Amino acid sequence: MIDSVRKSVSFNFFSDGVILILESADLRTNFPNFNSSMKKKIGQLFFQIIPVMIGVYLGFLVSNWSEKRKKNHQFEIFLNNLLSEMETNQERLEGIVDYHTMVRDSSQIYSDPSFPIKKANFFRGTRVSKLVSSAYETGIQTGVINELSLDELQAINSLYTFQKDYNAYGGIILSSLINKDFSSEEEDMRKVARFLYVTMTDVVALENGLIGAFKETKGKLTKNDS
Repeated sequence: MIDSVRKSVSFNFFSDGVILILESADLRTNFPNFNSSMKKKIGQLFFQIIPVMIGVYLGFLVSNWSEKRKKNHQFEIFLNNLLSEMETNQERLEGIVDYHTMVRDSSQIYSDPSFPIKKANFFRGTRVSKLVSSAYETGIQTGVINELSLDELQAINSLYTFQKDYNAYGGIILSSLINKDFSSEEEDMRKVARFLYVTMTDVVALENGLIGAFKETKGKLTKNDS
């Protein structure tokens, strides 16, 4: 039987190894259970692999779900902080714009040479509020701000650029005012009054513009969030 098997075996040689091809009908006769045994082993192997594949797939889904949930939670915290920051800045502006309007109108009167100059009791400092941007900057640093739509991002970036200009202008006013001569001379007092009129006109315009921008941006964010 061994000789019969040997005669039925042919060897094909390839560069990556040797492939043994069994071509003998006698071999199939001598091993009648070969095919059924291989099918059984393949079936067992198949049923062992399937649970592993399902487990890996489910683990992948759970991991994705957990990561998405984490990102959604982070975004929700960021959005709440951003809206709260906008609300705080808006309230600061609303609490000071009336004072700046009064300083603007009063300094305009004092700038008039026909108006008898006297001690300016109306002026109690520039009182230009320093608006904060920590929530906005945190969103940029963490990248969570990119979860917003393009329209929302454009509105927020425009708002905080506007706010940055306002803060910078407040610093310029204070620095310029420090260098003014606060003598009791009438002409010096009128120069200060003219300076206050010009700067407070700009400040009031900036503050009213920012208040409107805060309202519009908050409305856009809350509308899209709901």
